[in-house]
Amino acid sequence: MGVRPGIIQSSCALYAALMVAATNVAAESVQARATDNCHSVVVSADPEFPPFAWYDGERLRGAGVEVVTSALTRMHLPYEVRYVGPFARLLGEAKKGNIDIVAELKQTPDRQPYLAFSKTPIFINPSAVFVSVESSLQINSRDDLVPLHGGVTHGTRFGDSFDEFLATSLHTEEAPGIKENFAKLQARRIDYFVSPYYPAVSYLNAQHLDDRFVALKPFVASVDNFVGWSRRSPCLARMAEFDQTLAAMAHDGDIERALEQGQRSWRQNPVMTR
Repeated sequence: MGVRPGIIQSSCALYAALMVAATNVAAESVQARATDNCHSVVVSADPEFPPFAWYDGERLRGAGVEVVTSALTRMHLPYEVRYVGPFARLLGEAKKGNIDIVAELKQTPDRQPYLAFSKTPIFINPSAVFVSVESSLQINSRDDLVPLHGGVTHGTRFGDSFDEFLATSLHTEEAPGIKENFAKLQARRIDYFVSPYYPAVSYLNAQHLDDRFVALKPFVASVDNFVGWSRRSPCLARMAEFDQTLAAMAHDGDIERALEQGQRSWRQNPVMTR
């Protein structure tokens, strides 16, 4: 006596449902174990990125640090803000899992293998070409930079397709930070310095050098910046909750207010060390 088709179909459907349920239970178990290992996070930031973040010799400060730590406080997730050195070293520490959260940076393909990025942007940060006030250089497009010799800060990414253009079409040299690049520009060792706009302007204001250099328009890039979570972080399972918290803060105007406060704090005490 043969088995009826309806019974076979029902059995297959039941088996499929059991397999889906087992998969979901396994996934929930993995997530639960990850959450169980999540006791606190280490937060860090670019030490030369005012008003978003800067290191004053004692602690990391700035709008990005304030937004991230405020979100973690709302989540009741303990944190430590830790200075680890220049930005390139910070990325290395995040790749190894020694840093859980990078407070603010651009989302680029080379960072995605070791960083998971928030869905909600934290800030918008344009990038500009800076020249000496004595320079006659003008730019109408990126192509105007091709015959020139420029400077960039090691580890900086610009987004908006400018990184690919820089790698394939521009002649540039790297320096450790903003200070060294402006020194090169002043000494005429480079024709221009391309940098995220706000940190460079903040540095010039702090050093009373804003009468020696000028940012050319139009900007060469303008992209959203995000919060990055190390993919090795035991707290990565809480990133969805972090995203929801960040979105609520953006909706309520908390992120904008943090940026305004960061700008005020930097103007009042523009001290930055690496």
